[in-house]
Amino acid sequence: MVKIISLSEIKDNYFKDKNIVVIGFFDGVHKGHENIIRKCALKSLQTGKKSLALTFDKPPQNIITGRKEKKLIISFEEKIKIIRRMGINRIVAVSFNKYFENLTPRQFCEDIIAGKLNAAEVFVGENFKFGKNASGDTDYLNTFFKNSEITINIIDLLKINGKTVSSTEIRRFYEKGEIGNIKLFMGRYPSISGKVVRGFNRGSRIGFPTANIELDENYMIPKKGVYFARINIQGYKKVLPCVVNIGNNPTFGLRKLLLEAHIIDFKEEIYNRLIKVELIRFHRQELKFADEKELIKQIESDIEEGIEFFKVKNYNII
Repeated sequence: MVKIISLSEIKDNYFKDKNIVVIGFFDGVHKGHENIIRKCALKSLQTGKKSLALTFDKPPQNIITGRKEKKLIISFEEKIKIIRRMGINRIVAVSFNKYFENLTPRQFCEDIIAGKLNAAEVFVGENFKFGKNASGDTDYLNTFFKNSEITINIIDLLKINGKTVSSTEIRRFYEKGEIGNIKLFMGRYPSISGKVVRGFNRGSRIGFPTANIELDENYMIPKKGVYFARINIQGYKKVLPCVVNIGNNPTFGLRKLLLEAHIIDFKEEIYNRLIKVELIRFHRQELKFADEKELIKQIESDIEEGIEFFKVKNYNII
């Protein structure tokens, strides 16, 4: 089990052995991040030294400005799970606060990289910034450690189809509902997890019960609309197909933003169960219907098309 260590707990000489270190916020842990992290893990295997990832629990920009300028792509917990799977031995978590914000680039290099992390090598992306007012960069790192025993590895940003893979670009894909591009850049489908809550039972009343999750708007939420998706339910081994609506349910004038998943050919009650919904394809825009009859007709059509989609794509869940 990879241990998560808080940076604030690390005192001088905490790590007796040298570490191969990778540093970044890694929101979304996209393919560009994966490229850097795996290079760190590989060098760890080659040298016999432990690999260590230093990452943050919240967007530094939000702390610096005091505003929630950046919505998270995934939770800190999910980020840690993904990094663990890439072969990293140690994870150091930084709670980005005023102390960390005010570290000069020199202090970051001396106190954090050389001191607390006891780095032998460091891996960062070419756009890496650090220190007060983001005044430190890769040139600073190279210059500072030029005559030291610490090796700095600057990794080129990954490009796919001529576009730089970045969290910023992925956020744009979320806003446009471009699930294929999210999958291309992240290496996995976007997912939303949460506990199933009780709604107004409107879906059940019209013959289409749904598992509902209240959405946290501190995270990126894909464009409102209807999606084909697959769902993992706590306690169930099989992944199930579903048709999902993300939105405010305008036909009924609902204000709260919800994910409503109609699980195909599933009748069991799963209130308070944890579920994970992976969005696979954007199907259509969210619509406001004149009456229930129109809504029912459209839902029936959505489900029929969803069933056909999963059969054609052979996702082994129908």
